[in-house]
Amino acid sequence: MLIGNHPIEITGDSYQYHHGANLLVDGKGFVDAFNYRVLGEVRQSALHAPLYMVVLAIPSALGLPSPLAHQLWSSVIGTGTVALVALVARHLAGDRAGLMAAGLTAVYPNAWVLDGMLGVETLTLFTGALVLLMAYRWWADPSLRAAVAFGAACGVAALTRGEALAYLPLIVVPMVVLDRRLEVGRRILLAGAAAAAAGAVLMPWVVFNLTRFNQPVLVSRFDVAMAPANCDDVYYGDAVGYWSSACFPEIPSPRGDESDDALVYRDAVVDYVRDNLDRLPFVVFARVGRTFGFYQPLQQLTLDSFIEGRDLAVARIGLVSYYVLAAGSVAGAIVLRRRGVALSPLVAMVATAALAVAVTYGQTRYRATAELVPVVLSAVALDGWLRSRGGPMTQVGALRRPQATSQPPRPALGAADRSRVNR
Repeated sequence: MLIGNHPIEITGDSYQYHHGANLLVDGKGFVDAFNYRVLGEVRQSALHAPLYMVVLAIPSALGLPSPLAHQLWSSVIGTGTVALVALVARHLAGDRAGLMAAGLTAVYPNAWVLDGMLGVETLTLFTGALVLLMAYRWWADPSLRAAVAFGAACGVAALTRGEALAYLPLIVVPMVVLDRRLEVGRRILLAGAAAAAAGAVLMPWVVFNLTRFNQPVLVSRFDVAMAPANCDDVYYGDAVGYWSSACFPEIPSPRGDESDDALVYRDAVVDYVRDNLDRLPFVVFARVGRTFGFYQPLQQLTLDSFIEGRDLAVARIGLVSYYVLAAGSVAGAIVLRRRGVALSPLVAMVATAALAVAVTYGQTRYRATAELVPVVLSAVALDGWLRSRGGPMTQVGALRRPQATSQPPRPALGAADRSRVNR
Protein backbone atom coordinates (compact mmCIF):
# COMPACT_ATOMS: atom_id res chain seq x y z
CA MET A 1 0.00 0.00 0.00
CA LEU A 2 1.12 3.56 -0.71
CA ILE A 3 1.34 6.53 1.64
CA GLY A 4 0.83 9.88 -0.06
CA ASN A 5 -0.21 11.75 3.05
CA HIS A 6 2.97 12.43 5.00
CA PRO A 7 3.54 14.53 6.94
CA ILE A 8 -0.04 14.15 8.13
CA GLU A 9 -2.01 16.76 10.06
CA ILE A 10 -3.33 14.92 13.10
CA THR A 11 -6.90 16.17 13.54
CA GLY A 12 -10.38 14.76 14.04
CA ASP A 13 -10.69 11.03 14.48
CA SER A 14 -7.03 10.45 13.57
CA TYR A 15 -6.09 12.51 16.65
CA GLN A 16 -7.87 10.08 18.93
CA TYR A 17 -6.54 6.98 17.19
CA HIS A 18 -2.91 8.11 16.98
CA HIS A 19 -2.55 9.79 20.37
CA GLY A 20 -4.98 7.38 22.01
CA ALA A 21 -2.74 4.47 21.02
CA ASN A 22 0.29 6.19 22.52
CA LEU A 23 -1.60 7.00 25.72
CA LEU A 24 -2.65 3.37 25.92
CA VAL A 25 0.99 2.30 25.79
CA ASP A 26 1.78 4.92 28.47
CA GLY A 27 -0.69 3.19 30.78
CA LYS A 28 -3.39 5.87 30.67
CA GLY A 29 -6.06 3.49 29.38
CA PHE A 30 -8.78 4.38 26.91
CA VAL A 31 -9.10 8.12 27.53
CA ASP A 32 -10.09 11.12 25.45
CA ALA A 33 -6.76 12.04 23.85
CA PHE A 34 -7.65 15.68 23.20
CA ASN A 35 -8.82 16.31 26.76
CA TYR A 36 -5.71 14.66 28.17
CA ARG A 37 -3.08 16.23 25.92
CA VAL A 38 -4.58 19.73 25.56
CA LEU A 39 -6.62 20.24 28.72
CA GLY A 40 -4.77 17.91 31.08
CA GLU A 41 -8.04 16.16 31.92
CA VAL A 42 -8.31 12.38 32.37
CA ARG A 43 -11.66 11.56 30.81
CA GLN A 44 -12.68 7.98 30.10
CA SER A 45 -13.66 7.54 26.46
CA ALA A 46 -15.59 5.17 24.25
CA LEU A 47 -15.91 7.60 21.36
CA HIS A 48 -14.65 4.84 19.09
CA ALA A 49 -14.49 1.07 19.15
CA PRO A 50 -11.10 0.06 20.58
CA LEU A 51 -9.43 -2.30 18.14
CA TYR A 52 -7.69 0.19 15.84
CA MET A 53 -6.12 1.98 18.81
CA VAL A 54 -4.98 -1.38 20.17
CA VAL A 55 -3.48 -2.27 16.80
CA LEU A 56 -1.68 1.10 16.52
CA ALA A 57 -0.35 0.58 20.04
CA ILE A 58 1.78 -2.32 18.74
CA PRO A 59 4.42 -0.17 16.97
CA SER A 60 4.18 2.38 19.79
CA ALA A 61 5.04 -0.35 22.30
CA LEU A 62 8.05 -1.21 20.13
CA GLY A 63 9.35 2.34 20.34
CA LEU A 64 7.76 3.62 17.13
CA PRO A 65 5.07 6.10 18.25
CA SER A 66 5.29 8.61 15.39
CA PRO A 67 2.54 9.34 12.86
CA LEU A 68 4.75 7.93 10.08
CA ALA A 69 5.24 4.68 12.00
CA HIS A 70 1.49 4.39 12.45
CA GLN A 71 0.94 5.10 8.76
CA LEU A 72 3.43 2.42 7.77
CA TRP A 73 1.84 -0.04 10.18
CA SER A 74 -1.57 0.78 8.71
CA SER A 75 -0.12 0.03 5.29
CA VAL A 76 0.87 -3.42 6.54
CA ILE A 77 -2.76 -3.92 7.55
CA GLY A 78 -3.79 -2.76 4.08
CA THR A 79 -1.48 -5.33 2.52
CA GLY A 80 -3.20 -7.97 4.63
CA THR A 81 -6.52 -6.75 3.25
CA VAL A 82 -5.26 -7.40 -0.28
CA ALA A 83 -4.49 -10.99 0.70
CA LEU A 84 -7.86 -11.53 2.37
CA VAL A 85 -9.79 -10.11 -0.58
CA ALA A 86 -7.84 -12.43 -2.87
CA LEU A 87 -8.90 -15.38 -0.73
CA VAL A 88 -12.56 -14.28 -0.81
CA ALA A 89 -12.62 -13.98 -4.60
CA ARG A 90 -10.67 -17.24 -4.98
CA HIS A 91 -13.21 -18.98 -2.79
CA LEU A 92 -16.04 -17.61 -4.91
CA ALA A 93 -14.68 -18.05 -8.44
CA GLY A 94 -11.24 -19.66 -8.44
CA ASP A 95 -7.56 -18.79 -8.56
CA ARG A 96 -7.70 -16.31 -11.42
CA ALA A 97 -10.50 -14.31 -9.81
CA GLY A 98 -8.48 -14.20 -6.60
CA LEU A 99 -5.43 -12.79 -8.35
CA MET A 100 -7.52 -10.19 -10.15
CA ALA A 101 -9.24 -9.16 -6.93
CA ALA A 102 -5.85 -8.72 -5.25
CA GLY A 103 -4.66 -6.54 -8.11
CA LEU A 104 -7.82 -4.42 -8.10
CA THR A 105 -7.63 -3.89 -4.33
CA ALA A 106 -3.96 -2.91 -4.50
CA VAL A 107 -4.54 -0.19 -7.12
CA TYR A 108 -8.01 0.98 -6.04
CA PRO A 109 -7.46 4.48 -4.61
CA ASN A 110 -10.38 4.31 -2.19
CA ALA A 111 -8.70 1.34 -0.53
CA TRP A 112 -5.03 2.32 -0.29
CA VAL A 113 -5.56 6.04 0.41
CA LEU A 114 -7.09 5.16 3.78
CA ASP A 115 -3.80 3.78 5.10
CA GLY A 116 -2.20 7.21 5.19
CA MET A 117 -5.16 8.92 6.84
CA LEU A 118 -4.82 7.13 10.21
CA GLY A 119 -8.51 6.36 10.30
CA VAL A 120 -10.21 3.20 11.45
CA GLU A 121 -11.34 2.50 7.89
CA THR A 122 -8.01 0.78 7.18
CA LEU A 123 -8.88 -1.86 9.75
CA THR A 124 -12.55 -1.80 8.69
CA LEU A 125 -11.54 -3.06 5.25
CA PHE A 126 -9.41 -5.81 6.79
CA THR A 127 -12.06 -7.06 9.21
CA GLY A 128 -14.80 -6.77 6.58
CA ALA A 129 -12.80 -8.98 4.23
CA LEU A 130 -12.27 -11.41 7.12
CA VAL A 131 -16.04 -11.60 7.75
CA LEU A 132 -16.69 -12.28 4.06
CA LEU A 133 -14.08 -15.02 4.00
CA MET A 134 -15.48 -16.70 7.12
CA ALA A 135 -19.04 -16.38 5.76
CA TYR A 136 -18.22 -18.18 2.53
CA ARG A 137 -16.11 -20.78 4.28
CA TRP A 138 -19.11 -21.54 6.45
CA TRP A 139 -21.34 -21.66 3.36
CA ALA A 140 -19.01 -24.24 1.81
CA ASP A 141 -18.76 -26.27 5.03
CA PRO A 142 -21.60 -25.56 7.51
CA SER A 143 -19.84 -27.05 10.50
CA LEU A 144 -19.79 -25.98 14.13
CA ARG A 145 -16.16 -24.90 13.86
CA ALA A 146 -16.90 -22.77 10.80
CA ALA A 147 -19.89 -21.17 12.57
CA VAL A 148 -17.72 -20.24 15.56
CA ALA A 149 -15.08 -18.70 13.28
CA PHE A 150 -17.82 -16.84 11.41
CA GLY A 151 -19.26 -15.37 14.60
CA ALA A 152 -15.85 -14.51 16.03
CA ALA A 153 -14.98 -12.59 12.85
CA CYS A 154 -18.18 -10.57 13.25
CA GLY A 155 -17.18 -9.78 16.83
CA VAL A 156 -13.74 -8.61 15.74
CA ALA A 157 -15.35 -6.39 13.08
CA ALA A 158 -17.66 -4.85 15.71
CA LEU A 159 -14.64 -4.01 17.87
CA THR A 160 -13.37 -2.07 14.86
CA ARG A 161 -16.55 -0.17 13.98
CA GLY A 162 -19.67 -0.39 16.12
CA GLU A 163 -22.09 -0.66 13.19
CA ALA A 164 -20.55 -4.03 12.34
CA LEU A 165 -22.82 -5.41 15.07
CA ALA A 166 -25.35 -5.44 12.23
CA TYR A 167 -23.39 -8.29 10.62
CA LEU A 168 -25.01 -10.74 13.03
CA PRO A 169 -28.62 -10.11 11.93
CA LEU A 170 -27.76 -9.16 8.34
CA ILE A 171 -25.20 -11.85 7.46
CA VAL A 172 -25.30 -14.63 10.05
CA VAL A 173 -29.10 -14.97 10.20
CA PRO A 174 -29.70 -15.22 6.42
CA MET A 175 -26.80 -17.60 5.92
CA VAL A 176 -27.33 -19.86 8.92
CA VAL A 177 -30.95 -19.70 10.07
CA LEU A 178 -32.36 -19.73 6.53
CA ASP A 179 -30.06 -22.46 5.18
CA ARG A 180 -32.41 -25.18 3.90
CA ARG A 181 -29.60 -27.70 3.60
CA LEU A 182 -29.75 -28.18 7.36
CA GLU A 183 -32.43 -29.33 9.75
CA VAL A 184 -34.03 -26.57 11.81
CA GLY A 185 -32.44 -27.72 15.05
CA ARG A 186 -29.00 -27.73 13.46
CA ARG A 187 -29.53 -24.22 12.12
CA ILE A 188 -30.47 -22.92 15.55
CA LEU A 189 -27.44 -24.62 17.13
CA LEU A 190 -25.02 -23.13 14.59
CA ALA A 191 -26.58 -19.67 14.76
CA GLY A 192 -26.34 -19.79 18.53
CA ALA A 193 -22.70 -20.86 18.30
CA ALA A 194 -21.91 -17.97 15.96
CA ALA A 195 -23.67 -15.48 18.22
CA ALA A 196 -21.91 -16.88 21.30
CA ALA A 197 -18.53 -16.58 19.58
CA ALA A 198 -19.24 -12.95 18.67
CA GLY A 199 -20.38 -12.28 22.22
CA ALA A 200 -17.25 -13.85 23.68
CA VAL A 201 -15.08 -11.53 21.57
CA LEU A 202 -17.09 -8.46 22.53
CA MET A 203 -17.74 -9.23 26.18
CA PRO A 204 -14.48 -7.98 27.77
CA TRP A 205 -14.86 -4.56 26.15
CA VAL A 206 -18.58 -4.34 26.94
CA VAL A 207 -18.06 -5.27 30.60
CA PHE A 208 -15.20 -2.77 30.84
CA ASN A 209 -17.45 -0.01 29.49
CA LEU A 210 -20.28 -0.89 31.85
CA THR A 211 -17.95 -0.43 34.82
CA ARG A 212 -16.49 2.99 33.92
CA PHE A 213 -19.41 5.16 32.79
CA ASN A 214 -22.45 6.55 34.59
CA GLN A 215 -24.79 5.46 31.78
CA PRO A 216 -24.70 2.16 29.83
CA VAL A 217 -22.19 2.17 26.96
CA LEU A 218 -21.69 -1.03 24.99
CA VAL A 219 -19.20 -0.82 22.10
CA SER A 220 -18.94 2.85 21.13
CA ARG A 221 -20.84 6.13 21.32
CA PHE A 222 -22.92 6.37 18.17
CA ASP A 223 -24.52 9.59 19.41
CA VAL A 224 -21.34 11.53 18.61
CA ALA A 225 -21.86 10.79 14.93
CA MET A 226 -25.56 11.67 15.13
CA ALA A 227 -25.24 14.97 16.99
CA PRO A 228 -23.55 17.02 14.20
CA ALA A 229 -25.95 15.71 11.56
CA ASN A 230 -29.26 17.10 12.78
CA CYS A 231 -29.72 20.85 12.59
CA ASP A 232 -30.72 23.46 10.00
CA ASP A 233 -27.21 23.64 8.50
CA VAL A 234 -27.38 20.05 7.23
CA TYR A 235 -31.13 19.79 6.68
CA TYR A 236 -31.61 23.03 4.71
CA GLY A 237 -28.11 24.39 4.02
CA ASP A 238 -25.63 24.01 1.16
CA ALA A 239 -24.34 20.62 2.31
CA VAL A 240 -27.51 18.62 2.97
CA GLY A 241 -26.72 15.20 4.39
CA TYR A 242 -23.25 16.15 5.66
CA TRP A 243 -22.39 17.43 9.15
CA SER A 244 -21.80 20.74 10.88
CA SER A 245 -20.16 21.64 14.17
CA ALA A 246 -23.02 24.10 14.68
CA CYS A 247 -25.32 21.15 15.32
CA PHE A 248 -23.68 20.14 18.60
CA PRO A 249 -25.89 21.06 21.56
CA GLU A 250 -24.44 22.92 24.51
CA ILE A 251 -23.43 20.60 27.33
CA PRO A 252 -24.67 21.84 30.72
CA SER A 253 -22.16 22.54 33.47
CA PRO A 254 -20.88 20.78 35.48
CA ARG A 255 -20.22 18.08 32.90
CA GLY A 256 -20.60 14.43 33.68
CA ASP A 257 -18.69 11.74 31.83
CA GLU A 258 -19.10 10.87 28.14
CA SER A 259 -22.19 8.79 28.77
CA ASP A 260 -23.89 11.76 30.43
CA ASP A 261 -23.03 13.91 27.41
CA ALA A 262 -24.61 11.22 25.26
CA LEU A 263 -28.00 11.80 26.88
CA VAL A 264 -27.83 15.49 25.96
CA TYR A 265 -26.89 14.62 22.37
CA ARG A 266 -29.66 12.07 22.02
CA ASP A 267 -32.32 14.40 23.39
CA ALA A 268 -31.24 17.16 21.01
CA VAL A 269 -31.26 14.78 18.02
CA VAL A 270 -34.67 13.35 18.87
CA ASP A 271 -36.19 16.79 19.40
CA TYR A 272 -34.83 18.16 16.14
CA VAL A 273 -35.80 15.13 14.06
CA ARG A 274 -39.30 15.17 15.53
CA ASP A 275 -39.69 18.81 14.54
CA ASN A 276 -38.40 18.20 10.99
CA LEU A 277 -39.85 14.82 10.04
CA ASP A 278 -41.08 16.10 6.68
CA ARG A 279 -37.48 16.90 5.67
CA LEU A 280 -35.95 13.69 7.04
CA PRO A 281 -36.54 11.39 4.01
CA PHE A 282 -34.63 13.72 1.68
CA VAL A 283 -31.84 14.18 4.23
CA VAL A 284 -31.47 10.40 4.57
CA PHE A 285 -31.39 10.12 0.76
CA ALA A 286 -28.65 12.76 0.68
CA ARG A 287 -26.64 11.00 3.40
CA VAL A 288 -26.69 7.68 1.58
CA GLY A 289 -26.19 9.41 -1.75
CA ARG A 290 -23.08 11.24 -0.56
CA THR A 291 -21.62 8.01 0.71
CA PHE A 292 -22.35 5.97 -2.42
CA GLY A 293 -21.64 8.68 -4.97
CA PHE A 294 -25.07 9.47 -6.40
CA TYR A 295 -25.78 12.78 -4.62
CA GLN A 296 -23.50 15.82 -4.98
CA PRO A 297 -20.41 13.66 -5.68
CA LEU A 298 -18.18 16.55 -6.77
CA GLN A 299 -19.08 18.61 -3.73
CA GLN A 300 -18.36 15.59 -1.57
CA LEU A 301 -14.91 15.26 -3.12
CA THR A 302 -14.19 18.85 -2.10
CA LEU A 303 -15.42 18.19 1.43
CA ASP A 304 -13.33 15.01 1.63
CA SER A 305 -10.27 17.01 0.63
CA PHE A 306 -10.88 20.11 2.77
CA ILE A 307 -12.27 18.43 5.90
CA GLU A 308 -10.85 14.89 5.77
CA GLY A 309 -7.47 15.72 4.24
CA ARG A 310 -7.89 13.36 1.29
CA ASP A 311 -5.78 14.34 -1.72
CA LEU A 312 -8.20 15.84 -4.26
CA ALA A 313 -6.58 14.24 -7.32
CA VAL A 314 -6.62 10.83 -5.64
CA ALA A 315 -10.24 11.40 -4.61
CA ARG A 316 -11.23 12.16 -8.22
CA ILE A 317 -9.51 9.04 -9.54
CA GLY A 318 -11.10 7.08 -6.73
CA LEU A 319 -14.58 8.28 -7.68
CA VAL A 320 -14.16 7.28 -11.32
CA SER A 321 -12.71 3.93 -10.25
CA TYR A 322 -15.64 3.40 -7.92
CA TYR A 323 -18.15 3.99 -10.71
CA VAL A 324 -16.34 1.51 -12.96
CA LEU A 325 -16.21 -1.14 -10.25
CA ALA A 326 -19.84 -0.51 -9.29
CA ALA A 327 -20.85 -1.24 -12.89
CA GLY A 328 -18.70 -4.36 -12.92
CA SER A 329 -20.24 -5.54 -9.66
CA VAL A 330 -23.65 -5.86 -11.35
CA ALA A 331 -22.19 -8.34 -13.82
CA GLY A 332 -20.36 -10.16 -11.03
CA ALA A 333 -23.55 -10.50 -9.00
CA ILE A 334 -25.30 -12.01 -12.04
CA VAL A 335 -22.48 -14.52 -12.48
CA LEU A 336 -22.61 -15.65 -8.85
CA ARG A 337 -26.40 -15.79 -8.88
CA ARG A 338 -26.37 -18.09 -11.90
CA ARG A 339 -23.92 -20.35 -10.12
CA GLY A 340 -26.13 -20.51 -7.05
CA VAL A 341 -23.63 -18.74 -4.80
CA ALA A 342 -25.17 -16.83 -1.86
CA LEU A 343 -25.03 -13.07 -2.35
CA SER A 344 -26.37 -12.16 1.09
CA PRO A 345 -22.95 -11.48 2.74
CA LEU A 346 -22.01 -9.03 -0.01
CA VAL A 347 -25.42 -7.35 0.04
CA ALA A 348 -25.27 -7.12 3.85
CA MET A 349 -21.95 -5.26 3.69
CA VAL A 350 -23.53 -2.59 1.53
CA ALA A 351 -26.68 -2.52 3.64
CA THR A 352 -24.66 -2.06 6.84
CA ALA A 353 -22.88 0.99 5.44
CA ALA A 354 -26.15 2.43 4.15
CA LEU A 355 -27.92 1.97 7.48
CA ALA A 356 -25.04 3.52 9.41
CA VAL A 357 -24.94 6.70 7.33
CA ALA A 358 -28.74 6.92 7.18
CA VAL A 359 -28.80 7.64 10.91
CA THR A 360 -25.57 9.68 11.03
CA TYR A 361 -24.23 11.56 8.01
CA GLY A 362 -22.78 10.84 4.62
CA GLN A 363 -19.16 10.94 3.55
CA THR A 364 -16.94 8.81 1.36
CA ARG A 365 -14.88 7.06 4.02
CA TYR A 366 -18.01 5.75 5.71
CA ARG A 367 -18.40 3.55 2.63
CA ALA A 368 -15.42 1.50 3.80
CA THR A 369 -17.71 -1.22 5.16
CA ALA A 370 -18.91 -1.83 1.59
CA GLU A 371 -15.86 -0.69 -0.39
CA LEU A 372 -14.53 -4.17 -1.19
CA VAL A 373 -17.83 -5.56 -2.48
CA PRO A 374 -17.52 -4.02 -5.98
CA VAL A 375 -13.88 -5.10 -6.07
CA VAL A 376 -14.73 -8.75 -5.42
CA LEU A 377 -17.71 -8.77 -7.76
CA SER A 378 -15.78 -7.04 -10.55
CA ALA A 379 -13.05 -9.68 -10.27
CA VAL A 380 -15.70 -12.40 -10.54
CA ALA A 381 -17.19 -10.65 -13.59
CA LEU A 382 -13.79 -10.37 -15.29
CA ASP A 383 -13.08 -14.02 -14.62
CA GLY A 384 -16.51 -14.98 -15.99
CA TRP A 385 -15.89 -12.90 -19.12
CA LEU A 386 -12.55 -14.62 -19.72
CA ARG A 387 -14.21 -18.01 -19.32
CA SER A 388 -16.84 -17.09 -21.87
CA ARG A 389 -14.06 -16.26 -24.32
CA GLY A 390 -12.42 -19.59 -23.83
CA GLY A 391 -9.70 -18.49 -21.42
CA PRO A 392 -7.93 -21.06 -19.24
CA MET A 393 -9.95 -22.26 -16.28
CA THR A 394 -8.57 -21.85 -12.78
CA GLN A 395 -11.33 -23.23 -10.61
CA VAL A 396 -9.45 -24.46 -7.57
CA GLY A 397 -11.49 -23.54 -4.53
CA ALA A 398 -14.45 -22.09 -6.44
CA LEU A 399 -17.94 -22.51 -5.05
CA ARG A 400 -20.94 -24.04 -6.74
CA ARG A 401 -24.56 -24.47 -5.71
CA PRO A 402 -24.71 -26.67 -2.59
CA GLN A 403 -27.23 -29.48 -2.43
CA ALA A 404 -30.04 -29.67 0.12
CA THR A 405 -29.13 -32.81 2.06
CA SER A 406 -28.92 -33.70 5.71
CA GLN A 407 -25.17 -34.13 5.32
CA PRO A 408 -24.24 -31.29 2.96
CA PRO A 409 -21.22 -31.90 0.75
CA ARG A 410 -18.45 -29.39 0.43
CA PRO A 411 -19.31 -27.31 -2.61
CA ALA A 412 -15.79 -27.09 -4.05
CA LEU A 413 -15.71 -28.13 -7.70
CA GLY A 414 -14.16 -31.48 -8.35
CA ALA A 415 -12.36 -32.60 -11.47
CA ALA A 416 -15.52 -33.97 -13.07
CA ASP A 417 -17.38 -30.73 -12.44
CA ARG A 418 -14.60 -28.71 -14.00
CA SER A 419 -14.60 -30.98 -17.00
CA ARG A 420 -18.34 -30.44 -17.53
CA VAL A 421 -17.90 -26.66 -17.20
CA ASN A 422 -15.11 -26.68 -19.77
CA ARG A 423 -17.37 -28.47 -22.23
